[in-house]
Amino acid sequence: DSTKLHTYNMDGRYFLRKLDDEGITYHHVLMNLPAIAPEFLNVFRGWKGKKGNNDDEIKVLRPFIHVHCFGGKGEGADEEAMSRCSRSLGCPLDKTRDEVTVHIVRDISPKKNMLCVSFRLPEGVQDLQRVDVFGRCNTPC
Repeated sequence: DSTKLHTYNMDGRYFLRKLDDEGITYHHVLMNLPAIAPEFLNVFRGWKGKKGNNDDEIKVLRPFIHVHCFGGKGEGADEEAMSRCSRSLGCPLDKTRDEVTVHIVRDISPKKNMLCVSFRLPEGVQDLQRVDVFGRCNTPC
């Protein structure tokens, strides 16, 4: 049914805001710009989400976020990638509560891997001020 499929050609931040503003629920977000993807995570500051019924109590349905980024091959590469994500989100990632995983996507060079940091959007973003101006365009959402 063509009425259920809509295509968009827009900046990822503005696309996510459009979905949120229209009340469209999403379950996974894939950010596949490994050089800068973690910096896009600030779009989630102030995210309120949609409430769903789970075990007779209302809980916010937090989507899974999958962020591709470059990282080193040494010890601590996973933690550095998680730290970049946390800084942009504006709140810490909790490995257990946010179901954080980091895996190697592929080998890029002798000292660099492409990593994927996957996590449930932390509840802490709900308490942050929403960011309405992004990057160089300086155009509000």
